[in-house]
Amino acid sequence: MPSPKEIIPVFEMSTDERVRVFRRTFHGINEFEGMEVDAYIVITDRHVIILDTLLCPEDVSVMLDSVKGELRGRSLLCIDSHADWDHSWGNCYFTGENAAPIIAHDHCLTRLKSTEAHVELLEFQQLSSTFKNVFLLPPTITFDQHFTIHGGNLTIELFHAPGHHFDQIVAWLPELRLLLAFDAVENPLPLIEGVDCVPHMFTTLEHLIALQPLRVLCSHGMTTSPDQVLQNLAYVHEIERRCKSVLQKRQPGAQELVQTSELINYSLDEVICETTGTVDRVFYTKAHENNCQAIMKWLMNVP
Repeated sequence: MPSPKEIIPVFEMSTDERVRVFRRTFHGINEFEGMEVDAYIVITDRHVIILDTLLCPEDVSVMLDSVKGELRGRSLLCIDSHADWDHSWGNCYFTGENAAPIIAHDHCLTRLKSTEAHVELLEFQQLSSTFKNVFLLPPTITFDQHFTIHGGNLTIELFHAPGHHFDQIVAWLPELRLLLAFDAVENPLPLIEGVDCVPHMFTTLEHLIALQPLRVLCSHGMTTSPDQVLQNLAYVHEIERRCKSVLQKRQPGAQELVQTSELINYSLDEVICETTGTVDRVFYTKAHENNCQAIMKWLMNVP
């Protein structure tokens, strides 16, 4: 089981007792040491809904133990925001006597059944005992664009929100005007999967802004502010603007694209200059470079 300090409820992130926030801190692999990821439980009249299953089945067990008194008379549902290892590898909790529907995007099913996902799991299992009981359990109910759960007193609308990954979804609770954005929005900056996801990132962020949420919860970055969506959109537009400025003068070569952030003169320091709190500079330097390269290649029509 995770230690009490590895997964904790974060009461201040929610203003409604029906929405519970849990934060998982990961230790044991240097590359991800201290990484934090949030998951949620939403309790409606009809359902207890767990949104993301974190790293392993033990994580799910800890979260559900905190609401076991509220399961009576309610059906248990699970939602995967996408197939990344820190969001869906606890799915295997929902087998045997714990079986419950797992809802996700069509492509999440594809990713979790892929050879790449199984290879990744084997690699993680060799590095940390956290993953010793993990096996990949794909979703049992999938959708393409929109899926609605009618919970009685609360509605959970699931939208396809590609950009971070093609299978990324978000959850919208209209009665609370609460957006659970998962990795579609991130503080201090989002991560775009690759060239093909660049136009989706723009469209997704515009859609989320149009919802006019009062609160936005992200899987990483500990923010509740709807301004974070605006900041993410401004950030990707700024990369786009600077890339276009370079392309108006010349077509950069493949070697220059390796350091696209330097080519467009947009450093991580400039991106995060107004960010409060600690920033994982190693991770977000790579993420920022990835975003700059993806947007430049998209504008250049380079795969």
